[in-house]
Amino acid sequence: MSEIVIDIETIPDLEYGREHMNLDGLSDEDIIRAMTFRFLQQTGSEFPPLNMHKIITISLLMVSSEITAIKTFSIKEQTEEQILKSLHEELNKDASKLISWNGLIFDIPVILFRSMLYELTSSELLLCSSKHLDLKNEISFGQTDKIQGLGTVSKQVGSSGKPIDSGKMVWDMFEDKAFNEITEYCESDVINTYLIYLSHQLLNREIDISQKQEHFDKLNACLQEHNPNHLALIEKS
Repeated sequence: MSEIVIDIETIPDLEYGREHMNLDGLSDEDIIRAMTFRFLQQTGSEFPPLNMHKIITISLLMVSSEITAIKTFSIKEQTEEQILKSLHEELNKDASKLISWNGLIFDIPVILFRSMLYELTSSELLLCSSKHLDLKNEISFGQTDKIQGLGTVSKQVGSSGKPIDSGKMVWDMFEDKAFNEITEYCESDVINTYLIYLSHQLLNREIDISQKQEHFDKLNACLQEHNPNHLALIEKS
């Protein structure tokens, strides 16, 4: 059985903007600009409501006694519907626990909502909150507005932090069709989340310091094979 760290990257739902917000004929860049302006007017924030996100990348870091591996489903190779189908299939295999940073607030609701639009059947793991550890929620005892983001916390546990400051920059990369860079960014988030998870396990006496080092060494070997660019994240650890 494997534990799976998950992260998603999204853009505003451009198709909805074209069809239902009278933005047909505009470029993706102009649609995003128009939609975020309306969100700002409606909610006081440019960040889209949960139901107004389209998933373009999902990264998984899978850990078991046999493997430490990273898998990413990207809009570069798949449609959003195919990405979601791939995710549910992967989670239905032998996953026993889901780990995220802010997943209960963002990632999981967005995944489930978008899956519903495509009439998909969810993997059981996504529907079982008792098998999901949201580290941001756990560490703050539910006071998620009182703790800073993944970039800051990951630096505090020894990572070099997030490679870009804001998820909104993903929108710019999408417009530039920089799909490989989006994949690297999404994967960096699951790596940083996993580093926090190891420290959390040590705190809770689920592992000892030698086991933490063993897991870290396996992660190091995984990154060397999967994408050496990620090694910069763990050089300080």
